[in-house]
Amino acid sequence: MRRWLCFLAVVLLLTACSGGTREEGLRFYYRDAPGRDGHIPFGTADGAIGFERRDVTPSTYSELFDLYFAAPLDPALESPFPKGLSCLSTSVIDRVLTVSLSKEFDSLKGIDRSIATACLVRTLTQFGEVDGVRLRTEGGEEPATLYARDFILEDLGAVNTETAVRLYFSDSNGRYLVAAERKQYFSDESQIPAYVVSQLIDGPTEQGQLAVLPEGTALRGVTVDGDGLCTVDFSSEFLLNKPDTDLSERMTVLAVVDSLTELPQISQVRFLVEGEPLGAYYHMNLGRSYERDESAIGKVRADLNETDATLYVRCWDDERLAPVPVIVRENSQISMPEQLLQRLISFKPVNDLWPPLPEKTSVQSVTLSEGVCRVDFSKGFLSVAGDAAAELRTVRSVSRTLTSLDEVEKVFITVNGSSKGFSYCPLDQGFTAEY
Repeated sequence: MRRWLCFLAVVLLLTACSGGTREEGLRFYYRDAPGRDGHIPFGTADGAIGFERRDVTPSTYSELFDLYFAAPLDPALESPFPKGLSCLSTSVIDRVLTVSLSKEFDSLKGIDRSIATACLVRTLTQFGEVDGVRLRTEGGEEPATLYARDFILEDLGAVNTETAVRLYFSDSNGRYLVAAERKQYFSDESQIPAYVVSQLIDGPTEQGQLAVLPEGTALRGVTVDGDGLCTVDFSSEFLLNKPDTDLSERMTVLAVVDSLTELPQISQVRFLVEGEPLGAYYHMNLGRSYERDESAIGKVRADLNETDATLYVRCWDDERLAPVPVIVRENSQISMPEQLLQRLISFKPVNDLWPPLPEKTSVQSVTLSEGVCRVDFSKGFLSVAGDAAAELRTVRSVSRTLTSLDEVEKVFITVNGSSKGFSYCPLDQGFTAEY
């Protein structure tokens, strides 16, 4: 909600100007004219007022005011002064210019008076002998001395409120996203997505957090459509300096996705490089849009007996498995290996990742002794029997997931107590992380 604060409390976005010289011409400050939509662009780089340069050298302040109170020549500007306004007298004492204005100035109220005052002060303090301006009118008391610095270079009257934005960077181990907060003023919510990405490019300021975007990456543009799809266009460095591991790639992509989907207007994110869509990045398929994945957000809390492990799940490239870090906590009722297997079975599809085990698979028993984990599955595990690629993928998923725990070195798999059933990947052997 826009708020107008009176006089010095009104904060205007102004083009900085002080100490201009007559050789460069004088800047005559005026109010910005409304655009085609009828609105003045408060909160933008143009601000509430602008100037036009006049190549004039008035011999007196009175002559200056005659020129200044006339209409501006630039059609993008309009005079903030009422018709008939004139300067009655001027004097300079101790570098303060006192200006007596005719009664027409008192017809200005609220923001209109504030903008007119800002224009006057900005224009008059260009003279080397003038540091401050005091405006005296026929109908009011003499106000305080005003300086160019009294008009802060930001339009807080045009923003809603200070907005807190949540970002995600990588933790120090490159396995989970951790949150960081930035606060900024925005005149329109459409500015926030680009701000979010620019902050990710700048990198973290908090200890224990790592940058997520490839070195040299620049933002070319951000758009959000009416369906909540945010398209982010990066420079070529995003591709040229791409991550070189599955986990660092996951951090890069999901940091952008999860940071942007913190915004209520965004539900999915699509990546472009130099305006062109991508295919495979390191391994992830960036030819599609990505939705929020909160499984990437976390922190291992050793004081709560939490352990960092990894699920190996199916991905768009059926020849490989994708690693997904996961946090498990010690539980007296269920062992770590069994917890991990339950997480593997119940994995929810997201962003080209799918559960790796056959449907209707369940865990019947899990034992762990001296680094050897023995798992017995229900017969649903055998539903992929006869498909060489599926057999290999299923066994690898189980063995690699379990051996991500420090205490597991080898895995034996049975189905209803038997090691028979698979033709291409026999179960009558122990599987290690290298299998």
